Amino acid sequence: MKRTALLASMLIALATGCSLDSGSGSSQEVTVVIGYQSKTINTVTAGTLLRAQGYLEKRLGDLTSRTGTKYTVQWQDYDTGAPITAQMLAEKIDIGSMGDYPLLINGSKTQANEKARTELVSITGYNAKGSLNMVVVPPNSAITELPELKGKKVSASVGSAGHGTLVRALRNDGLDPTRDVEVLNQQPQVGASALESGQVQALSQFVAWPGLLVFQNKAKLLYDGAELNVPTFHGVVVRRDYATQHPEVLDAFLQAQLDATDFIHEKSLEAARIVAEGSGLPQEVVYLYNGPGGPRSTPPSSRRSSRHSQAMCPI
Repeated sequence: MKRTALLASMLIALATGCSLDSGSGSSQEVTVVIGYQSKTINTVTAGTLLRAQGYLEKRLGDLTSRTGTKYTVQWQDYDTGAPITAQMLAEKIDIGSMGDYPLLINGSKTQANEKARTELVSITGYNAKGSLNMVVVPPNSAITELPELKGKKVSASVGSAGHGTLVRALRNDGLDPTRDVEVLNQQPQVGASALESGQVQALSQFVAWPGLLVFQNKAKLLYDGAELNVPTFHGVVVRRDYATQHPEVLDAFLQAQLDATDFIHEKSLEAARIVAEGSGLPQEVVYLYNGPGGPRSTPPSSRRSSRHSQAMCPI
């Protein structure tokens, strides 16, 4: 049955003939470590909402009932995608979700290590124009246009989707991102504090940080990433070595992600409440992005298993 769901590329493709019942009769115990960003609400179907609803544990529990193999899920919450990539490089995270710029960095850095090498397996959300990333300034700032940031300090998480938007936007306005502004590499919450205290004159971040600060009357919008008219998205990567060893876990994760996506479409307000509780973000801010008519979209596709699937997508 067709459902509104995500997965731009639902993938696994490993050994021929491998099935979900491959571990039947085994007393093996398998652990999967998931790296996610609870406050990055464009990835909630692979993180905050997925965890809160227990969809992955339920899917893996069904596997246990059929095969006897026991599964343990470990969730690790981060502020940005960079530390998730670092942990995947160290082979300590098996599946991770992050934005487009971090995904490119993840793919680049992990390719040299066979056991750490990652593949893109799904898309959690996107905006065709790029409006999920924004630059904000203090409410009383006299700055009204991006070029006025020349010679100013801007907080951003280097390598993040928000940083990528800043770099591209500055270049479009004829500024050199490395010379004309001083970019302070800060985690989102540190940057928010720096903006409020006046240590920086602007902050460039991904959802939901800019919207949160505006909602709290701690900032005003200076630049919307939609002005770039360049698509932005968030997605999920898996260590190929792990997926090769445990294809049934990846399949369960993708099916669980679809469960979360169906829920967010069918019960948007309740989903916003659950995500708010799990992330500490105001429910209104979550609903602004993930509710009907919000800037976040999920790719439509048929709900189907990746059991006999196609092929992973190299980043």
